Amino acid sequence: MKFFTEYPEKEEEKYSALVAQAARTNMDNLYKNADRALRDTHAKTHVCVKGTLEIFDFDAAAIKETLKQRTALTDSQIGGMLLKQGLLAAPKQYPVWLRFANGRSKVMHDYESDTRSMSVKIIGVEGERLSRSHESHTQDIITQNAEIFFIKTIKNYYGFFTSVMKGSFFPLLWLFLHPKQFSALKTITGRYPKSLLTERYWSGSASALGLPSNFDPNQPGKVSVTYPAVVKYAFTPVANTPPYGRLPYEDRPEAERDRAQAVSQQGGQDNYYRDQLIQTLGDPDAKYCWAFEIQIQTRPDLSIDDVTLIWPEVEAPFFKVGRLTVEHQKVEFEKQCEFCENLRFSPWNGLAVHRPVGALNRLRSRIYTLVGDYRHQKQGINYQEPTGHEILK
Repeated sequence: MKFFTEYPEKEEEKYSALVAQAARTNMDNLYKNADRALRDTHAKTHVCVKGTLEIFDFDAAAIKETLKQRTALTDSQIGGMLLKQGLLAAPKQYPVWLRFANGRSKVMHDYESDTRSMSVKIIGVEGERLSRSHESHTQDIITQNAEIFFIKTIKNYYGFFTSVMKGSFFPLLWLFLHPKQFSALKTITGRYPKSLLTERYWSGSASALGLPSNFDPNQPGKVSVTYPAVVKYAFTPVANTPPYGRLPYEDRPEAERDRAQAVSQQGGQDNYYRDQLIQTLGDPDAKYCWAFEIQIQTRPDLSIDDVTLIWPEVEAPFFKVGRLTVEHQKVEFEKQCEFCENLRFSPWNGLAVHRPVGALNRLRSRIYTLVGDYRHQKQGINYQEPTGHEILK
C-alpha cells in the first residue's frame, strides 16, 4: 500500500457494468409508469435551503508543520502537497444550495433508523472540470452524518443491491452472510439527530487534492494511481458567533419518536426533520454554522478504496479551511418541491483537481449519471444549472 493511491478491484469493470444494469432495471421497476422518478438512494427530500460557504485564507504552512510533527508522511510528500488549489485556492464567499435528505431508497417516516445527508452545491467555482460534470460553474460535496459507508467493494455493492431488488428477506440474508457490513450498517443508521442543522457530516469517501503530472483519467480502475494528496471532507457544527466553538451532539427524544410511530400507525406522517428545518429557519434570528474541514490521509493503511474504515482523527486530524452558514429564510416546501427534486448532485460534478477517488467513487461516476439522466428524461426536463439567485414561489 502506498500513500495517496487508489487501486483497481478484481473484475471491477464486470461488476460496475452489472450494478449499472441493475440500477437501470430498478429505476424502471419503481418509476416506469410514474410521472416522476425519485433518486435511487436518499429518496426523501426534507428541504433545500440557501447558504454561504466562506473559504478562509488558511495557513497552509501550519497545516504542513502539523503533518510533519504528527504523522508518518515524509518531508517530500508534505512538500509536494499544494493545499491552496481549486475550491481552496483563495479566500472567497460562495453561494450554496443545500439538500437535506434521508438515506433510504424509499420515502419513509423519520423515526426509522437511517443516515441523514447534506448535499452541498457550491456555486461560482471556476476551473478545469471533471468530464462527468453536469454543470459548468459548481462544485458538489455530498456528505452524510456517518464517517463511513457499509459496503466495502463494488462486488459487495452488486450483491447487496440485487438483494434489495428481490425484496422480502433477501437483504437481511445478505447482511447476515456479511457480518462486518451488517455491523457497519447498524452503526451508521443508529443515530437520531435532534436537528439536521446541528449535525456533523462527513464525505466518507475520499477525493484527490491535485492531479499527478501527465494524468490519464482512463487509468483509475485499471491500474493503481498515486495523487499528490488525498483528502476527506467534513462539516462540523459550530456556534454562530466567535470563537465558533464546536456544538455537542443532541438526540431526537425517544418519547417523541414513539409518539410519531403511534401516529403513523393511524395513517399520519412523520416529517419531523422537514418540519423542524422549516420552523427553525423561520425564526428571524436563525443562524447556523459548520466548520468546513479537510482530512489528509496520513497512513497508507488508512484505505482510500475501503470506505468501511474510519480514518481516526487522532492520527489524521481535520483542518479547518472554511465555514458554511445558513441563516433565516422562509421555506415553503410545496412551492420549492419541484426545484428541490430536480436539483442534481454528484460527487463527479466539479473541478478536476478534486477528483473523487476509490472504488465506490468510481462506481458512483457511472450510477449518478445514469440515475440523474433517467430522472430528468422521465419528466422531459431541460436541466438548468442553478445560479444561487433563484426565488422560489
